Amino acid sequence: MRKKKIGPILLSGLIIGPILGSGIIILPPLIFRTIGDYALVAWLLTMIVSFVFAAVFGRLYIRFPGDSGAAQAVEQALGKPFRNLGAMFLIIAVCLGPIAVLSTASDYLSLWTGKDSPFILLALLMLVYAAVSMSIASLGRLSLILSSSITLLLVSGALHSLLVARGRIDFSTPFQLPAFGYSLLLLFWCLVGWEVIGNYTGEVRQPKKTIHRAIIFSCLVIAVVSLTVAAAVQWVDPEKLHVPVSGKLDLILSSLFGSQAKPLIALITAALCLSTVIMVIGGVSRLIAAQADKGIFPAPLAYRNKKGVPVAALSVMFSVHLTVFLLAELRLITLVQIIAIANTFFLGNAFLGLVAAFRLLEEKWIRWSSVFLGIGLLSLLIFTAKWVLVAIVGMTVWTWLRTVHARHPASSIRKKEH
Repeated sequence: MRKKKIGPILLSGLIIGPILGSGIIILPPLIFRTIGDYALVAWLLTMIVSFVFAAVFGRLYIRFPGDSGAAQAVEQALGKPFRNLGAMFLIIAVCLGPIAVLSTASDYLSLWTGKDSPFILLALLMLVYAAVSMSIASLGRLSLILSSSITLLLVSGALHSLLVARGRIDFSTPFQLPAFGYSLLLLFWCLVGWEVIGNYTGEVRQPKKTIHRAIIFSCLVIAVVSLTVAAAVQWVDPEKLHVPVSGKLDLILSSLFGSQAKPLIALITAALCLSTVIMVIGGVSRLIAAQADKGIFPAPLAYRNKKGVPVAALSVMFSVHLTVFLLAELRLITLVQIIAIANTFFLGNAFLGLVAAFRLLEEKWIRWSSVFLGIGLLSLLIFTAKWVLVAIVGMTVWTWLRTVHARHPASSIRKKEH
């Protein structure tokens, strides 16, 4: 039996931290080094596109709320085989990706503690599963606390550094279109994540109002954090802060937090990584339970406890993550390979969601936005590992053939008879 459902504020808590992700730590310095004074322009364009991406998936989830997330819309648009394909894309991605994300968190915490140990990663994994085993309301509150703390620290540090150490504000860097395009491609990763939110929409009250308000609020907070941090990285003068140019984000926190800037960045990065992993594992465990409810997966995987938590699915996912952790520690699989596989399957699932939005939603701007975003995702797929891309294409073609056969079984039988 499910407990009380969540409203827009707690749903926003589940959204903000994961969408910001570790990218808000890594990307601002990287983009500034790549295109200089045009970095903030690239961030602004990305935020606009991010709003559109969120709006497309928001409309989709308002029309098709439930634990299945985008899979339900994909089934309506493309048929049951493609529903299962999209679900499998997301499940594969989340069976692998969290170990790579938690490895990043572990690395940052190791810099802070001075100890590099695989047990830090294992402890973080245990912490994540303790969090996702809570009720949706408790999970939302935890995520809200993490997201609020991260937002407060980053925005306050960035604004303070801009006030006390603002440097030149101009566009003296020569504009180079290839570099600018490459930067936009990197920033496109900021969009990925919205498609997982749909797996929580079965546990929100008044889905239409809640999803709409949560997405608007989350978009505004994410834009404020991203643009403030990007502006600080671009316009703060390190000489006025009397600190060396590190090329890292601790620069913008040093004016307010002094020597504690580096430990804070380590903690913020770890918190962002934890937020991301909590969100995707919680979402996919609900997807697995929904698939089991429909008879696609074994029925025991649909089991939920009294809090409404899909504990059977979580148990299986924990076993998989523990196995991936051991394989990585034994060097039988590298983190680079894990990231390559997970990223490609995440993109494949998001692309199917956009195809569903194009076919199901009637607003012209939504449909054209879906086309634009789909082209962007395909451009990212081109840069992924080729063998993973071949696997994605092979699975998609096989699913398409099954769909065609299911729709025209009689013609297939006649062809065999002749």
